[in-house]
Amino acid sequence: MTESKKKEILSDFIDDLNKERKPRAYRASQVDEETEKLFETVRALRRTQRKGEEGKGTKNSQVTKGGGRTGSNRQQVESPLAWRLKKAALVAGAALLILVAFLGVLDTEYFPQQNIVHGVVKAYEDLESYAGTAEIRSRRNGEVDYQETIEITYQKPWRYKAVHHFDGREVKNISDGERLVSVYPHDITVDNVFPEKELWRYHIGNQVWELKGAEEVKEVGEESILGRQALVLEYRYRDYDYRMWIDKKTNLPLKKELTRHDGTSSLVVEFKDIEINPQVDPELFTHEGVKPGEDIFILEQEQEYEEINRRGSLEEVNTPFNLEKLKESLPSSYDLFAVGILEENPFFRYVLRFRGEQEMDFLDVYLSSSPREGAFFSASQLGKLGEGYVEVNRGAPNVMDLYVGDRSIARWVTPEFEAFLVANQGSDLPLKLLEKVSGEEMEDATLSQLKKESVEFPAEKEGP
Repeated sequence: MTESKKKEILSDFIDDLNKERKPRAYRASQVDEETEKLFETVRALRRTQRKGEEGKGTKNSQVTKGGGRTGSNRQQVESPLAWRLKKAALVAGAALLILVAFLGVLDTEYFPQQNIVHGVVKAYEDLESYAGTAEIRSRRNGEVDYQETIEITYQKPWRYKAVHHFDGREVKNISDGERLVSVYPHDITVDNVFPEKELWRYHIGNQVWELKGAEEVKEVGEESILGRQALVLEYRYRDYDYRMWIDKKTNLPLKKELTRHDGTSSLVVEFKDIEINPQVDPELFTHEGVKPGEDIFILEQEQEYEEINRRGSLEEVNTPFNLEKLKESLPSSYDLFAVGILEENPFFRYVLRFRGEQEMDFLDVYLSSSPREGAFFSASQLGKLGEGYVEVNRGAPNVMDLYVGDRSIARWVTPEFEAFLVANQGSDLPLKLLEKVSGEEMEDATLSQLKKESVEFPAEKEGP
């Protein structure tokens, strides 16, 4: 990597950290070890800088968590010139520290534990499967108010069997990587399009990606869990403070804890036993009620069966949206995983699901020929694009109640169609693709400006 390219990457990374968004470098490709060390150096410099600024307060100023000082009614605002000088110093400092570190002069202060976050991410990338028992506990005012155990066997990508026990009930979620079968006491539901949707609460991969997305991670000690020595980390993610226990031998999470600031409640996800890379029988990911070689479910007495969507083909997708241009514009690492026909969805008729090289690299494209004006996410950016308008949000929360956590979205509404794109948090892929499909760049605008410019907002129609 050239020096100019390093400076460009570092400059973008520092901008993203200061705007409190996921760094662009993580959004669409794997960050190599050299670049990750550069990023950790920047984080270390920021930590050192904050400590220095915290020591400069006066008796009339209060030090904020980010290092800025505020008086009783006024807040000091950093000038653009001061920020440019500070960023240049960070970039130069990072490059110098990398050189010194490679010469062996600098050790743990700026590269603690040889970058534990990078080690955790690498360990999960090398993982093929795991099996164990996880426990979820919710505690309020010192009392456990909810407890669930999950017997989980997972194999990449998205194959898993999870048996949940809570409130005296048992629920099974079984995915063969393409469809999810959920077995409840009185019914069976099948999701043919979103096999991964029940993993979010306890999946090791989710914990790793969360840790990777944290702005700053601190090691606060060591403890023994399951007879294993674990590093205890503290980090902040999506405005919440967490602790995570990392197995020193495997570099993988064993426990995660979220505690409210006032200490009145906490949520813990903890593995009670776990095996890494066990041999897994593929038959485990097939529901026992399916006849061999057939797609027929054997139901127990009083059980009901429902498929909430179905898989189709591109030939079934009838839309004015330019699908060919979309496919041409996708990164080469993305492949079509599934075409979903959403017959029960009130807003969209189709979803095209694309996957990248890494497990969390994805793009989902929802399409409807009956566009709606609809509501906007808070903090969304609006603009004009082609014959319609676009909404962009790189951190939209709990999209459609399907994507738990934050995701990057871009929604394009025209008189003829609505396209809603969802990708990893912080990704600019949704907007870039819409701009390529339209052949134009988004023009920033407020809602009132769009209406004044006579951007046509579609009348609501029945159905998707």
